Amino acid sequence: MRQATVLIAGCGALGSYVAMQLARTGVKKLILIDPDQVSLTNLQRQALFNEEDVHKKHLKVLAAREHLHRINHEVEVQALPAPLSVELLTELNYDLVVDCLDNYQARDLINRMACQLGFTYVFGSCAGNFGNVMLIDPAKGPCLNDVFPNLEDLKATDCDLIGVTTPLIPLVASSQVSLALHYLVDPTSIAYDQLITIDSWGMDFTKFQIQKRPTCPVCTANQIVVEQTPSTQVRSLCGSNTYMLDLTTQLDLNELANWLVDRKIEVAKNPKFIRFTFNDNELSAFQSGRLLLYGAPNLDDAQNQFDRFLAVTSHILNR
Repeated sequence: MRQATVLIAGCGALGSYVAMQLARTGVKKLILIDPDQVSLTNLQRQALFNEEDVHKKHLKVLAAREHLHRINHEVEVQALPAPLSVELLTELNYDLVVDCLDNYQARDLINRMACQLGFTYVFGSCAGNFGNVMLIDPAKGPCLNDVFPNLEDLKATDCDLIGVTTPLIPLVASSQVSLALHYLVDPTSIAYDQLITIDSWGMDFTKFQIQKRPTCPVCTANQIVVEQTPSTQVRSLCGSNTYMLDLTTQLDLNELANWLVDRKIEVAKNPKFIRFTFNDNELSAFQSGRLLLYGAPNLDDAQNQFDRFLAVTSHILNR
């Protein structure tokens, strides 16, 4: 376990609890993936963050890395402030993935990539008073599409968010961590076909045995189709005030950074993205051509802010 690398997809409610517990157990490395900023409305369920992170407009993964190092300085933390993608799941090296996401579009991506690449992951979800947890390895048991045959319907309602009671989150997160540790210590004695449901109001834990469907279009297919076609429309990330726009070409981050610096705009640089403030708006630009805008009150405002930025950088950003 102390040599294990765990990738945590999503660093919000579930992810913050999972990261804290895994850091305290002493895993070797945590990889945190989440594109969002810390926001005041989320503090009641995201235990790793505080009001200072909100005031400083910290990205979740960067704030999490700082706090986790105070918990256990020996744990290596790789912080990736980006949406989950095929490229990240393919390029990174890890022993286990923990799904701490808040939407089934991204969960479907993890599931299909697990079928394609052959990795194991811990699924977790919360809605109202109820949560679900399951260790999934499509080579050894059912995949997420076996658990939820209506997965396409769930993806279609991703942003129809309902509230989550605060006590449910540590219950689900602790169950995910328990499965993660069991897998890392003794993967041969763990059940790969058990869905655990949690009712935080009734204090009930129930186990269901899930059968692998011989006609599952995902884990029994001869060829796994992973669809992640970039959209040129502005989109909202579920449950946040972060908005995303994909350009049609990759970005030259050095050229864009130099253009910003020439205009006295401070730029924070990372290998695959840069972060800066433009017209009082926080933005991140990725090498892949993806732009993220933080804190916009609604989709129309985000569209206007993107349009203003693109208008003055059209010679650099070719849509």
